[in-house]
Amino acid sequence: MSKDSTKEPEPTRDELWQKVLKMARPRRVLRGLIATPFVLSALAGALNGTDPRMLHWTGLNSAQNVALLLVVIAAGLWITEAISLFVTSFVILFLELAWLAPTMATEGRAVSPDVFLAPFFSNVVLLFLGGFVLSTAFKKYYLDRFIARWVLSKTQGKPRLVVAAVIAVTAFLSMWMSNTATAAMMLGLSLSIVDKAPPDDPLRRGLPLAVAVGANLGGIGTPIGTPPNAIVVEALAQQGVPIGFATWMLMALPLLVLMLGFSWWLVLRLYPPETVRLEFDSSRVISIGGKSWIVLSTTAFVGGLWLLSSLHHLTTGTVALIPVIVFFGTRILDRQDFQNLPWDVLFLAGGGLSLGAAVHVSGLSDALVAAIPVSMLGQAGLLVAVVLVAALMTTFMSNTATANLLVPVVAGLSVTNVAPLLVVVAYTCSATMILPVSTPPNAMVFSSGTIETRDLLRTGTVVSLFALVVTILCGPLWWNVLGI
Repeated sequence: MSKDSTKEPEPTRDELWQKVLKMARPRRVLRGLIATPFVLSALAGALNGTDPRMLHWTGLNSAQNVALLLVVIAAGLWITEAISLFVTSFVILFLELAWLAPTMATEGRAVSPDVFLAPFFSNVVLLFLGGFVLSTAFKKYYLDRFIARWVLSKTQGKPRLVVAAVIAVTAFLSMWMSNTATAAMMLGLSLSIVDKAPPDDPLRRGLPLAVAVGANLGGIGTPIGTPPNAIVVEALAQQGVPIGFATWMLMALPLLVLMLGFSWWLVLRLYPPETVRLEFDSSRVISIGGKSWIVLSTTAFVGGLWLLSSLHHLTTGTVALIPVIVFFGTRILDRQDFQNLPWDVLFLAGGGLSLGAAVHVSGLSDALVAAIPVSMLGQAGLLVAVVLVAALMTTFMSNTATANLLVPVVAGLSVTNVAPLLVVVAYTCSATMILPVSTPPNAMVFSSGTIETRDLLRTGTVVSLFALVVTILCGPLWWNVLGI
């Protein structure tokens, strides 16, 4: 009899999201009304091939004006979420091919359509495809739960250690798989644990908050932890500053440990547990069979290639194809698993990269950078400004969309070393978690009904501020030691 499956039910992620969607429906109608003018004006311009004369006051040429309108349209659709985020990527691609490319051709600067199409299957997209496949295999064979339960069983039910274990395990899993999937799994485990606590125990709110914090911050740790990381890695490679998998982890882990340690202290300070000992069901053992060992060994092999990228010529995206070939080739994952991969996220990332390509080839990035008073702000001032802008944007919109909009502009800044500025964009996108709508883990934990907005507001605000201070003060110092 196979040991690769168990009767343990899946986390009720869909039920949690239904509550969020019901609350969001009236807002979605309003967002649609706000975004409609953006879409209609863009389609009119694309179909007529007209020059955006209303923007002549900017002093930009026609192609740059079109690119600027694309950025405004993309930002409007990403912020309002009037249409699905991945659909916005197709809107961007259509406008690039139907409007920007012809406009550039009339100016004598014709570009190949491949410039806008290639980002949708770039090294970044391959990297995330591999990460999603690994995540799917771990979830299908319950390896993620095996790790989580094993670690939690070592806490002996002590509340302070349970909180530490939840934050650490959630952060570790979020380094390698979707923070949304991680939050769904860990939230289910955490709720089953705190069900044993008295109704008025503050830990009933603290432990779910620990899941949100761990899921949000954990993505900082690896290039595949969250889309903004991979977007920044790609931008750095284009700047001639390639950062390998191991280098990224070396840059991130010390800062991540500080953030997680502070978060653990804060959760215990704000929600001190009153229970002496927590009990949770550890009798339902999840066994590891043959297919599970193939998943583990393939993951270890791929992880080793990522960490030792300096010893071979393969890119991270090429290495990411290995689990895709192995798992689907050996039927460890099937056609249904392939269809259930989060393709929307891949297209969202591709759309952002394509928009970045449009901003670059049109010359808009150079024009925007020239308007920024770099000499007046200095490197430290720019660092603070970038962090504040990124934090403000990602509080109200997708962190991937934030990175897509900011990275091309930051990459074009004429500073001595742009690498730290790009890295802090990625860190800030993961570390800002103030509102329920700021990140999917926040929304998931909030919709569980265990916490109120004020709980997330005060915890998320303090964690975000601490993370941003650590990023600004400690990040550049540590990266300078590493010679980056």
